[in-house]
Amino acid sequence: MSRYRSKPQEVEAVQWAGRNGNDLRRFVGANVTRVKPGDHDLLLLAGKEGSQGWVPVPVGHWIVRQPGDFTDHHWPVDPDYFAVKYEPVEVAG
Repeated sequence: MSRYRSKPQEVEAVQWAGRNGNDLRRFVGANVTRVKPGDHDLLLLAGKEGSQGWVPVPVGHWIVRQPGDFTDHHWPVDPDYFAVKYEPVEVAG
């Protein structure tokens, strides 16, 4: 048996809070939509160029992408997993 450790990875992310649809649209473009009017869940066209199809994004989940990748390559991440996997990065300003 072998053991493995994930490589360090930086991502850009926006958390879906149920009321920040404009922030998400700026982040992912047209690849996000509400499940139905008034619903707090979203559908995200996920994966590289939408290869994963439309996937649900419940309130509290994060939408992430590689830093500076403004193409259609986004994916949702459960908030508990996000808290374990990622930590804030200070950006020189």
